[in-house]
Amino acid sequence: MNLSRNTIVLIICLVIVLGGAFYYFFFYNSGTEPALTSDNTPASDAELSFIALVSKLDPIVFDTSLLADPRFTTRQDIRTTVVPETKGRTDPFAPIR
Repeated sequence: MNLSRNTIVLIICLVIVLGGAFYYFFFYNSGTEPALTSDNTPASDAELSFIALVSKLDPIVFDTSLLADPRFTTRQDIRTTVVPETKGRTDPFAPIR
């Protein structure tokens, strides 16, 4: 297998880029603390305010009586069938003979 100089340089660059990506995603620590905490205590006043507002919300209730309404149950299907038509000319722009 005879590799040209350009191919060898390309392979070396690819190995370096992949090695850098591997290091960045698996070993690099940005020093920021994680977004999620393991304990259940609120982290800030904003989070406490949000929790208080959420606790005031009522659960969502869907009115399903619409499905039992006679106007809904007596609906009829008004679809029409599509009748297949004959195939036209193969080339509609060709001159008529």
